[in-house]
Amino acid sequence: MPSCNFSPDRIPIVLNKLQITTDEEILLESIIDTILPETDTPGGVALKVQNFIWIQMDDCASPEQQASYLSGLRGFNGLVRERYYDDFISLDAKKRLEILTALLNGEDTPEAIHGFLNNTKHTAVWGYKNTEYYLTNLMPYKLIPGAFSYQTITINPNEKINTNA
Repeated sequence: MPSCNFSPDRIPIVLNKLQITTDEEILLESIIDTILPETDTPGGVALKVQNFIWIQMDDCASPEQQASYLSGLRGFNGLVRERYYDDFISLDAKKRLEILTALLNGEDTPEAIHGFLNNTKHTAVWGYKNTEYYLTNLMPYKLIPGAFSYQTITINPNEKINTNA
């Protein structure tokens, strides 16, 4: 049981359906750190976006989606080693960003790895936008959107109100 282990070794996150290793967890963290790096604001790893991704995959994805995601994750570092002759986590941030961009935009990227990276990118951004930090500091939530105004505006029936319509 993880809570009773007092060894100095890192223990992977405990999930209900997915079985992951510490190396896989560290790899996902380095991918998240590349997608959402720490700048003047906390990065994705500091806000635990990787845990959001693991829980989303464990709780909300179908068994097929989970298998595809893990297949992409497990094949990712091998592909990076094959093409760039080094492990992803040992590369500097600039090189990691170049690799992710090339793999996401490349036509020769295997489907499982492309799907994994695409899913990770979108879920990471979604998770980041749902963090307490983002919702309180970057995009403060307003209970009542817009200020109340006593001003009366006549609406022209020929004018579009919704600019997205």
